[in-house]
Amino acid sequence: MSKKILVIYKSVTGFTKEYAEWIAQETDAALMDIKKATPKNMSDFDTIVFGGRMHAGTVDGLKTAKKLLSQSHASHFLIFATGAMPNEAKATIEKMWHSNLTSEELSKFPHFYMQAGLCYEKMPFLDRMMMKAFRSMMKRKKAKTEADRQMAQAIAGSYDISSKEYIVPLIAALK
Repeated sequence: MSKKILVIYKSVTGFTKEYAEWIAQETDAALMDIKKATPKNMSDFDTIVFGGRMHAGTVDGLKTAKKLLSQSHASHFLIFATGAMPNEAKATIEKMWHSNLTSEELSKFPHFYMQAGLCYEKMPFLDRMMMKAFRSMMKRKKAKTEADRQMAQAIAGSYDISSKEYIVPLIAALK
C-alpha cells in the first residue's frame, strides 16, 4: 500500500492509538496524533483514516477530524471508533454511528467499530467519576435485566478485549 494514507487518531487511554498503529503498520501509512494534524499536512495524503474512542455516544475527535478534512485536499476518509462495548452489540453501535454521522456521511465514509476495553488507570478523573456513579447506579437498580447484569459486570474493572483481527475489514476497505 501507498504512503498516501495518513492514520490520525485521538486516544485517551491508549486503545485507539494501538489500533491506529496496527492499521498504519499493515498499510505502510503515516501515523499522527490529531493534535498535530492540520489541513496542510493532511493534504499531502489521498486517504485519511481517523480513529477515536466512543465516549458518551460520540466518537471523540470526529468533529475536529471532519473539519480538518473539509479544509484539506484528501479525497478519501475512513473512520473507526473504539470502545468497551463488544462488537456483537450491533444495534447500539449502529445507533452510535447514526448519531455521529449524517445520512450522506454514513454512505460516503466507510466506518468501523473495534472493541477495545476499559482502562480506569489511564482514564481522566471526570470520566472515572462518571463511571463510578454509573456503577453505583447499576448496583442500586432493583429489577435488573440480563443486559443490566452484563453491563454491571463489564464496567466493574479494567480489561482489554482488543485484537488485531478487528482491523481486517478496514484494511480490506483501503485496498
